[in-house]
Order: sequence, then C-alpha cells, then structure tokens
Amino acid sequence: MLASMQNRPSKSALILFALCALCGRAAANDTRPDDYVARAREFLRALYPGLDGRLRPVIIGHRLRDPGFTSPDTMNFFTILLYDFELGPAGEPMKDVWCSDPTVSAQFIFDWQSENKELYDLNVRGPAIDGAAKEFAIEFGKHGEWSDAKIGAALNDARAKFGPDHKAEFLHAFPREQLKPFMGGDLEVVSAGFNFEHNAEMRLPPTWVVQAKWHAIDGRDSDCTLAFEPFHGYLTMIMLMPVVPKSGGQQNGKPGPKAP
Repeated sequence: MLASMQNRPSKSALILFALCALCGRAAANDTRPDDYVARAREFLRALYPGLDGRLRPVIIGHRLRDPGFTSPDTMNFFTILLYDFELGPAGEPMKDVWCSDPTVSAQFIFDWQSENKELYDLNVRGPAIDGAAKEFAIEFGKHGEWSDAKIGAALNDARAKFGPDHKAEFLHAFPREQLKPFMGGDLEVVSAGFNFEHNAEMRLPPTWVVQAKWHAIDGRDSDCTLAFEPFHGYLTMIMLMPVVPKSGGQQNGKPGPKAP
C-alpha cells in the first residue's frame, strides 16, 4: 500500500511512504523490468542481506523540470530512505520521525530506454552502510601522521573485513552474480584499489574502488566504476560510464551518446 505525502523536502519530488517492511518479497523472475521500485527493493535485499527487515521505506520519486524533455510517465530515478521507527495507532509514523536521519539512503537510476532497464547509477549511504567507515575517518583526522601501514593496522584493529591488505578477500567477495540481474549484464573486474584521503580536513572514509568492464546482455560494452566501504564490504556507488541509451536518445533530460 502506498500513500501520498505532502509538504516534504522538495517541491520537485513525488514522495511516497510505503506501509510495508523491506522484507516483503517478490520473486525476481516475476518482476517486470520497468517495475523500478520493486527491483530496487530486491536489490537492497540481495546486496545488503544484513539490513533489518523491519526498516520502514520512504520512496522519493525525482521528477524532471525540463519542459522540453519527453519520456514515459515512469519513475526510473528515485531515492529509497530506510527509517527505524514504529508505526503509531493509526498506521502512520510518529510526527517527530522526520527529524531524524534515515538509517539508509539509496538513490537509484534505471535506464528506461533500454529493453532490460539496467541500473546504471547508484549511491548508497547512511549509518547502517558506511557509518563505521566515516567514524574511522574522523578518528584518523586526529592522527594525520599515520602511514599507510598504520592505517591498515588500525582498520584491522577496528574489525574492518576488507582493509588494504585484504585485496584477495575483497575480490573474492565482489558481488558479480548478485549485480547481474539488476545491471542487465556481466561485470569484468579490471582493477581494484584501496583509497584513503590523507587530508584530515576532508575526513573522507576509506573506500575500495573497482574499475570494471560492463558487458550487457544485448552486446553493448562500457566502463563502470564501483565503490565499496571496507568494514562490511557494502556497495556504495555504481557509475556506468558512459551512459548508453539507444541511438539518438536522451537520458535524464540531456542528449545521450550513441550506443556503440
């Protein structure tokens, strides 16, 4: 069940509150490629199995303002926020719940112009995803003199599963098969590197960055960048470059490159 919400953060967004837990399931094979919200929920279950199934999702559908842009009346670009709260007697969240930050914020963009409606852009963050990595970055800010070796040892001491000296384990855990049904193709890992910003003022969290080659089901190829936090190995970013719409098409209100 979905209920419209009014007077929320952005006038350019359509916001829906899903009165169902994240654990509600539908078989992946039964989900239409253009049922983007259902596929996003399946994605969260597949890639983040440790998330509490009782988290309440709020869906923000981002609408385009460009009057010259024409597309199907579909919501292929949206954000799912997961909140940890109980519903009130009337089945609505408590009024003060919106003052708290969501446990997870996941932004999805699917390609509505392709047959397989591939997920080509993703950003996931929040305390349940990269909270430990951000806390580590803040602590590191107090020790700007640390060497790379000391950073790696500190990450091990903080119980990070995939510190810089655990590259083999990280690559073994790379979710290649889990990503296939959502990205409409296979990912061939080209390189993987552990990045950590030594500028203490920025306090950017440690991250594994993977450069991959995307091989679509329909024969298209493209470069893809993915990022993962090191404590749980959670995926935090997908960026398929270049975005490959159909020849002469448009993507997100801007002319896209022709498919190779």
